[in-house]
Amino acid sequence: MKRLLGLIIVLVFGVLIWSGAPKVFATYEQAYQDYLFQFDGYRQKYSDFQVAKNEYLKFKTLTSQATALEKTKAMMAQRDQFLRSYLLVLYEKLNDPNSGLAPVTREQYQRILGNEIAFLETHTQTIASIGSIEDADQVSKELESHYGVLQTSIRQILTGLSLGQLAIIAKFYDALVVDSQSLITQYGTTFTPQKQETINRWVLQIVNKRTFYQQKVDAITQQNALLEATDLDDLDTQYNAMIRGMSEARQYLVEGVSNLTELRDALKYVN
Repeated sequence: MKRLLGLIIVLVFGVLIWSGAPKVFATYEQAYQDYLFQFDGYRQKYSDFQVAKNEYLKFKTLTSQATALEKTKAMMAQRDQFLRSYLLVLYEKLNDPNSGLAPVTREQYQRILGNEIAFLETHTQTIASIGSIEDADQVSKELESHYGVLQTSIRQILTGLSLGQLAIIAKFYDALVVDSQSLITQYGTTFTPQKQETINRWVLQIVNKRTFYQQKVDAITQQNALLEATDLDDLDTQYNAMIRGMSEARQYLVEGVSNLTELRDALKYVN
């Protein structure tokens, strides 16, 4: 359980950087507020569990055992609810019309989240039948053994959402390129040979940056689709590598937009 608590902290930071479908909240804000509420509840119930556990290990009485079992079951149920609330936040992010995701990708991620939510709901039902500390430990291990799959799904969706935002920027970039090319076609005959050569060189640089961006994004998309890790440390390593890659891809677009602005300014003058 201690290992799982540490891994749950990843969700706290993950949501701050930023889900037959399961029942979801009407808005992202509602889902996010419920996530915060469930997280506060989990922290409290985990604290209660720790106190009860320590009391049981210290005194070994029937009363302390009963209390420890009660607090353990409450903590485990709240943990499932907390994880579920996080998945619902992701579900609402997917429903955002400005997510930048293709419909087929959105549907794929929704199915993944639906499966994970169903697993947590089934697991919660199992908690209700726990009758001993040993049973609680076994049921907890069912979640812990599934946690690698859950975390992989979450990282895939977080990466997909980030790629969706990059796609929106790339679409804006492409529109600027089309506008600039239109201006070049319209006024190109009025440019001096020297200026035409400069403009052609700039356009090539701008197009190359777009190409470099796409190559980077395509590689990340493929890696994300095939994401599979031997353990959670390996998953973190791969996920962080994709984050760095997306930052590099975005930088290509940022530099290209700056070049486009300079190009458009140059096209305002004939000489």
